[in-house]
Amino acid sequence: MEAASLAYFFDQQQDVVAALARLLPKLRAGSLALVADSDLAPTSAEPALAAFRSAEDLGFHRAPLSFGRIRADITAWAASALQGRRRGTTILAIDMGWAMRTTSATANLPLWPGAAMEIARETGLTVVSLYNRRTLLDEHLMIGLRGHPRILTEQGARSNPHWLPPEIALRGTPRQQFDHWFARLADTPSPPPVSTPQGGITFPGWLERMPDPAATPDGSPQQRWKIRCFGRLRIYRNDGSTVNWSIKGGATRKTKTLFAYLLQKGAQGAAIDELADLLWPEAEALEQSRNRLYHTVRSLRQVLGADGDDRAASPVRREDSRYVLVPPEGSWIDIATFEQLCRQSDGHIRAGEFDEALICLEAADRLYTGDLFEDIPPDYADDSERDWCFSRRFWFRQMFVRVQRDAARIQRGKGDLKAALFHCQKALALDPVSEMAHEEAMLVLHAQGRRDAIERQYRLYTTALGRQEGRPGVPALKALYERLRAS
Repeated sequence: MEAASLAYFFDQQQDVVAALARLLPKLRAGSLALVADSDLAPTSAEPALAAFRSAEDLGFHRAPLSFGRIRADITAWAASALQGRRRGTTILAIDMGWAMRTTSATANLPLWPGAAMEIARETGLTVVSLYNRRTLLDEHLMIGLRGHPRILTEQGARSNPHWLPPEIALRGTPRQQFDHWFARLADTPSPPPVSTPQGGITFPGWLERMPDPAATPDGSPQQRWKIRCFGRLRIYRNDGSTVNWSIKGGATRKTKTLFAYLLQKGAQGAAIDELADLLWPEAEALEQSRNRLYHTVRSLRQVLGADGDDRAASPVRREDSRYVLVPPEGSWIDIATFEQLCRQSDGHIRAGEFDEALICLEAADRLYTGDLFEDIPPDYADDSERDWCFSRRFWFRQMFVRVQRDAARIQRGKGDLKAALFHCQKALALDPVSEMAHEEAMLVLHAQGRRDAIERQYRLYTTALGRQEGRPGVPALKALYERLRAS
């Protein structure tokens, strides 16, 4: 088979290698070279498996992720491992589970389909990207569906009607994507290219909608942002460099606060007077705070890499009496992925799919690197009038505690009590009075047979509760403590 890039979507992790081996004749191939993590490595000898290499060894777990380096490493490995084999008889299969291993991998996944096509060209191998429908996020599956020109099914390789060429998938506008699909459906030539309009993605609600990860504005990969809202507010470019918030004459804390506030306001933006009141509540005159806001907006534009006078090209736009933040197309935000991981893990747990749930929980755990907008000054973050940060921060904190509790519960069910207790301790380090975390910790200690430790755990709970909230423990947790101590 001529070198190509295909996607293969599957449900059962343990059967995928055998399934691929059965499909080799349909690709006119006889052997398989596999790149995967250890959980996909075949447990018994698979005659069709010609070579195996871990995704970590080939750089898929590095941060920042470099597909250029990965391509070079895979090309060198394939040339060595498959030396002497006839060209075109071996399939290179790459498990996409690496996309859940690091934050950098999740954020850069939209670039993978193009990299896979380059690997196919450089090695002369057919590259099959393996997408687990049970563990990968919805957006990951859509990237796979749009990113590969052919799909491998039980009936063989089929042309993919949903495929978009990399230059359109990564940099095209919705109109250009539509034109490409429509031309294929209608069997008509593509219309002449249209100019890229100014603007980018909008965020009608950052917890309700993920930004589209398959588009960037103008062909420059540096335009795409990776926004880290957990812990310190950071913006990464595609090359791994970060936006420098400190510029001459700028007020860093106010500049960061302005970015964070506009980010969460989404497409509606914020009124000039609203921003002025947020950043200078003690100003003697509104006109004074408006003038200060003008300079802070200019500083933010410079921080984000736009000339302060080039307003049309700036991601900070003024629309009548409002300012709107317009991140580049395809920008990624950690909190949106975190929420999706939490939602997906909950679905797996309710379905009894605990291994799949644990993958999502571990990915969510890695994303949460601190409280939401941790370095935004309390004077702005705790603003009770607008409540733009505090409630969201509390919600994410509680979700992180739940992530740890759910992971602990699954690990306890698997018999890994040390890992289960670690997750409980991680939750309690963030929220010392969390009933769900103390409950799970006592259940883990009971499973370990440590009755004295159960007593200490309950005492930690009541002491922390009395100190922080001045109230006794809830009856249900006390009843559990007494039952575990007696059994």
